[in-house]
Formats: sequence, C-alpha cells, structure tokens
Amino acid sequence: MKFTSFVKSSALKRVGAVSLTLALGAGLVGCGGNGAGGAVAATVNGQNIMEQTVTDYVAQFRADSGLESDEAWGEWMVANNYTPETVREEVIEYYVKQDLYDQAAAEYNVAVEQADIDEAMEQTKAMFESEEAFKEALEASGMTEETYIETNLRPRLMESKLAEAVANAENGGGDEALLAQAQSASDQFNGAKRTSHILLTAEGDETDEALQARAQALIDQINAGTISFEDAVSQNSQDSGSAAKGGDVGWNVLNNFVTEYTDAVAGLNKGDMTASPVKSEFGYHIIKCTDVFEVPEGGITSLDQLPTEFVDALRNMQSAAAGQNFTTWYQEYRENAEVTVNPMPEGLPYAIDIAPYQKAAEEKAAAAEGEPAADPTAQGAQAAEGDQAPAEGDAAGADQAPAEGDAAGAEGDAAGADQAPAEGDQAPAEGDAAGAGADQAPAEGDAAGAEGDQAPAEGDAAGADQAPAEGGQAPEQQ
Repeated sequence: MKFTSFVKSSALKRVGAVSLTLALGAGLVGCGGNGAGGAVAATVNGQNIMEQTVTDYVAQFRADSGLESDEAWGEWMVANNYTPETVREEVIEYYVKQDLYDQAAAEYNVAVEQADIDEAMEQTKAMFESEEAFKEALEASGMTEETYIETNLRPRLMESKLAEAVANAENGGGDEALLAQAQSASDQFNGAKRTSHILLTAEGDETDEALQARAQALIDQINAGTISFEDAVSQNSQDSGSAAKGGDVGWNVLNNFVTEYTDAVAGLNKGDMTASPVKSEFGYHIIKCTDVFEVPEGGITSLDQLPTEFVDALRNMQSAAAGQNFTTWYQEYRENAEVTVNPMPEGLPYAIDIAPYQKAAEEKAAAAEGEPAADPTAQGAQAAEGDQAPAEGDAAGADQAPAEGDAAGAEGDAAGADQAPAEGDQAPAEGDAAGAGADQAPAEGDAAGAEGDQAPAEGDAAGADQAPAEGGQAPEQQ
C-alpha cells in the first residue's frame, strides 16, 4: 500500500495519538475548542473547525516526521507535490469527514460500544506473538493502547457500524438480507463438501515413484486401522497450515482448489477417503471427505441451517457491498451538507514560501539529467506571451487541489472523502498509508499500520481486526 494522502500517512496517524486525542481532548474530531484568535477554518452544518486545530495537526505531523525546520518542511512538500494550501485543504477535509460521520451516527443511532472495542482489541493482539510484542509495536509507533483505540480502532469501528446502518436503512440488511442471499445461493451450496487432507512432498532426492509409493503405503495403514487419519495428518502432512487443524481445508464451494484436488473430491461421499494418492503441483494428497451439506427439503428457511462458514462468507459479501454503497452514500451526504471553508489566513506557521525549494528540486533534477536548470526569468517571459504564470508570491500550483475523484476509500476506507494527490507521492515516513476509518493494525515490530498487516474490510463483524491467515492451504490455486 503506498502513500497517497497527507492525512493518511503513518506518521500522521501517530499525530492523532498525540495531538487530536490528548491535546484537543475530543477524539478525532477536535472541532470544539477555540483556536488562536478564535479563527474558524471551516463550518460543517454549523459546527466549527477551528484554524488552530488544523495548525496543531500540521505542527504535530512536522514534529513527528522530523520536518520541524522550514527547509525540511519545504523540501517535503515539494517532493510530495504539496503546497501549504493543499495541506490545509486535506486536513480540513479530514475533519469535515469526521464531523459528518458523527452527525450521521446520531441520525442513524449508531454507537461504538465497549464490547465492540474489547473484541476488536482481542483480535488485534492475536496478530502478535505476545502481549509484549504488541506493546513494543505501539511504542515504536509512538502510541499507547489507549491512543491506538481512540485514534485508530474506534473511528474504524464507527465507520463500519455506520456503513452497516446505512445499508440496512437504504437497501435492507441484517439477517433477513443474509437469508435471502443464502436462498438464492442454495443450488451452489447444495452438495458442498468439506475435506481434510494429508500432503506429502519429496524428501531429499526421493523420486516421484518413491513418493507415490510412500503415500499409498500411508493410505493402506489408515485403511488397516494401524494409524488414524488424524494421527497420520499430524505425523506426516507437510501442509503446516491445515495440519494444525487436523488437515481441514474447508468447504469446496468457499475455496479455489487445484483441478486435481477438485476432481478427486467430486467422487467422495461423507467419510470416504481417496483410494490412491492424488498428484498435484504441490505433491501427493490423501483426501478425506468429512462433511456434505444438503439443502433441507422445503429450502433454506433459517441461517441456523447453514454451516457457520457459509454464513460468514455471506456476511463478508454483504460487508463488501455495504462498503461500496457507503462510498456512494457518503459522497451524496457530503454534497448535501452545508460546508463552508474560509480563506486561508496569512501568517500560519506552516505556510512557508516553497519557491526556493521548487527551484532547488528543479536544479537537482536537471543536474541528474545533465541539463542546465530552466531559467525562471525566461519562463516568466514566455508566460507573459501566453502562458499564465503563478501569481507573485504563490507557489507553483499553490491553489491546485488534489485531483477530484480520488476517494479516500480506495485504500480500504468504506467512505471516499479525502482527496489524494497524484500517484507517485512518496511517504515521508515508513511509507505506510493509513486512512481514517480504515487504519491498519500495527505490524509486529513496525509502526502502526505497517504495510502488509491489513485491518479487516470495512463492515466486517464489529470491525474487528483479522489475524493473518493460518498457513497456506496447499490444494488451493496459487
């Protein structure tokens, strides 16, 4: 996941832990206090976002990212295609989004309960080897458990619950919708088979013939009762992921197994085991059918009639659809809101002149290409003949907002509001991106939200973090 937005960087996520929660004392919204001089940056349906709130946000970002000097700050903005104006725009839009979420939550009677947080925290910690490893990851990212909850977990849970509430209110949702989905998929579910397997692969210079013979010998031992299938799994299977679960690889309709495996399963009934080993690109499989689902006579009338895994799959599908619908809903909700952004006042500490840093960057790029840097005077003359030059004192592109349509939800947010600059922006810190409402759980040993440890898709049950998948299932298509 690459850096795409000022308010989504991992460093800025750590800012939330310090500035927004502790200094402002108002969670992620932080719009209620008085800024210096009482200046108002924007209003959202009559609610103020103070200029000081925006300034503090940027100041803490600079401190957290080692950009406190004007030189470092100017170079960073130029390198990431920002100006002070676009930085302010993105931070304001971030707060606008949080205000609108809070207002919508009140309208839809949505709240994040302590039980939701406890469940999500439990699943987040399960992603780490130990409680200590989790605490070390938080410390490395400049957060405590409390600030992680307030700046990452709670906002994501709120967005997830709000997305679910919107889906239920506008399109129908909940268990009734799941049941309708199950009924429409009854033909697909009918006859589904759950299997376990033992995977054997060549050891050393073992030939394919010898490996096949070893697999057949193990089948013969299981059939003779010399060893149980479960013991054969634990002692022999080289698919560590499924071996930890007694060889279970789940239901065929919920997985994408390789052709050889799928064909072999088709000929098995409940309790059957393949009479001979099944060869695939992974090695030789000994497959046992452990369950078969048959749709009851009269059809599916209750979710209780379905295996838990089927219901979970349906919920995931519902969550994905809810996320897409929520993006559209938020865009309309944002358009219908009364949002006023006031002009940028003079004298803001982060509003430095970036022209010298733009010139230095151009000279550096030109030197790297072996060409002289462009003459600003000549450029001005050309502009006078037809092209419009930037207004005096303005940084090039200073008033240029990020490209429209770059929804923040593209990286995992259910709602797309934060606009992102052009692709190719480099992260100021670890390179991790973390969107408000879709923040990633801290990766073990890395800063919170390290690339690769993704938080669950928006709308997953209670928004709880999903632990990394257990071991690769060998029969699945790679």
